[in-house]
Amino acid sequence: MLGKELTMPTFIQNYIDKLNISSILEELFSKSVSLVLLFIVFYIVKIILHQVVKRVVKPSLKFSQKDEARQKTISRLIENILNYTLYFFLLYFVLSTLGLPVSSLLAGAGIAGVAIGMGAQGFLSDVVNGFFILFERQLDVGDQVEFTNGPITISGKVVSVGIRTTQLRSEDEVLHFVPNRSITVVSNFSRKEEN
Repeated sequence: MLGKELTMPTFIQNYIDKLNISSILEELFSKSVSLVLLFIVFYIVKIILHQVVKRVVKPSLKFSQKDEARQKTISRLIENILNYTLYFFLLYFVLSTLGLPVSSLLAGAGIAGVAIGMGAQGFLSDVVNGFFILFERQLDVGDQVEFTNGPITISGKVVSVGIRTTQLRSEDEVLHFVPNRSITVVSNFSRKEEN
């Protein structure tokens, strides 16, 4: 029993001796600094892109023949697409900085994509319905609408129209996030005539 007590601390001591603590701390510091710089660059790029949308895209939409609600809808859609793209690249660079094999993860994601795709049918349905809602111009930001899906009816003012969800603010000031796949009938009270 006395021999076991002596070998255990010796084993731990040998393990600690083999560890190169200074190189581990250097690598940890290096990755931390890289991640901080990455998040700073991400934040700056996000601000720049939103300023470009605000100062270039929005004024150019004013010259088009679209009404103000349609301009807001299109500019918010552009902002959403830019945000999703930025977050994808942020995730990619964070994983690369951490030393994870991104190409292997993407290959594994391809295999897992089939399984995830089965569970993501609702998401894909949201995206497809979102495109039809936007391109058919069923509603715009600021419109007073009512959504009906079977016995469920939600009414309010459109706050945001996205690829995946549409946001409505009801008269009691509740913000409803409605998945686009759930929007089967749209009653738009703000439309007097079809353009």
